[in-house]
Amino acid sequence: MLRRLENLPHPEDDATLFHAIVERQPEPICRFLVDGSLVFVNQAFARLFHQPREQLLCANYFSLLGEEARRDLQNRLLSLSPAQPTCVLEQEFSAGDDSKQWVIWTIVGDFDHAGRLTEAQAIGHDITVWKMACLTDARQTRKLNALHNATVVLLSTLNLEPLLGQILDAAASAIPAAAKGMIHLIARDTGQLEMRAILGYQETDPRIQRFTFPGKKGYIAQAVSERRSLLISNAQADWPINPSLPLSSAEADSAAIVAPLMLEDHVLGALSLESTSPAVFTSSDLDLIESFAAIATAAIRNALLHAEVQKQAITDPLTGVYNRRALFDLGKREVERAHRFRRPLTAIMLDIDCFKTINDTFGHEAGDQVLRIIAEQCCSNIRKVDIVGRYGGDEFAILLPEIDTHAVGTVAERLRQSIAEVQVPRGGKTLTITASLGIARVSPEIPNIESLLHRADSALYTAKQSGRNRIEVSQ
Repeated sequence: MLRRLENLPHPEDDATLFHAIVERQPEPICRFLVDGSLVFVNQAFARLFHQPREQLLCANYFSLLGEEARRDLQNRLLSLSPAQPTCVLEQEFSAGDDSKQWVIWTIVGDFDHAGRLTEAQAIGHDITVWKMACLTDARQTRKLNALHNATVVLLSTLNLEPLLGQILDAAASAIPAAAKGMIHLIARDTGQLEMRAILGYQETDPRIQRFTFPGKKGYIAQAVSERRSLLISNAQADWPINPSLPLSSAEADSAAIVAPLMLEDHVLGALSLESTSPAVFTSSDLDLIESFAAIATAAIRNALLHAEVQKQAITDPLTGVYNRRALFDLGKREVERAHRFRRPLTAIMLDIDCFKTINDTFGHEAGDQVLRIIAEQCCSNIRKVDIVGRYGGDEFAILLPEIDTHAVGTVAERLRQSIAEVQVPRGGKTLTITASLGIARVSPEIPNIESLLHRADSALYTAKQSGRNRIEVSQ
């Protein structure tokens, strides 16, 4: 059976997507090999070192760091592993006018299948403001040192949920008057301010809520809406979180500070701290939470960027399902699990009937629309634990763990019928779609994911040869 291979993802596409993502970032970002050779720098990185990008790509990252930072980084790279792929490096610059600049680099390693470090990515965060404040204001030294130490921890964390908890812990440590804290982020899909992390509150506390931005009144929504920090001496009298909720006398006497999490002109959410006593926060505390919110925002953006790059690495950009590489990686684990615990695992291979005719008759835009529809139908007819991926061209694979062949036949038939019922209007005509499916189940003679999908593909081929728009089960 001929396969359409032109729609398969290519490594070059992944690289182009990565470059497009990081080029828009305000932070300096580079990638380098284990010997320090630079293979990519964005414009922000070139501006930081005051050199053209082309010249930097002929340079060595280690040589840009200075002797002490270079030795520090080389030692840290030796300690990286797939289990602990991240380290943090602080670099001090001396400008020509005797001024200084400080940058913290978050280094993330890439590893081959043998666990050897092959490349690394460095993301820089300017901490000059905090370093200079630490040097020039002795009264804030203790707090700013705590902030600096917390910054190192935060910028080395790439998992968003643990990161948010660490932000609250570190903020409360830097501002001792704080007894409680919350982080709210604006959900991309709903525009709501959602509470994502809490410190010191009970889960039943009426102040722990979600609210539409910038809908309900309250000092958190106020800070986000107006994009400014707030110092509240008395939460009940100044900015009650929800005026309709009665607060106890202890709650009414509480004080709070809140700072919006700003990324350039875009607001991500808010960081808020609260005390059980009134009027305990000072303008110095407000300045500190503003500085902390800035570095916390950088850490959150770093985690979101990492999550986006990770998602793009395993997702087919056209259909939104897993790409071929992710399908095989996940499938390998599922087959190993099925053999180890003697649990059922079944694969369905699905191919769109006469897909070339669709492209030739209605154009490749229509073909892309059909591929997206097929992916949507696959996802809507399977369980959350099932795995659907684009195998290649117009062919999809579905892995269904913990389900017997008879039940899979029901799933496959439901999927086949749902596809056949789809009607796509194109240029005054109605485009109908059908698909052929092949089913195979893990057995002792099927040792790996490649063999399982090959069996299902053979059954699919039989379905094609038998008239299309039908299901065949591998014998």
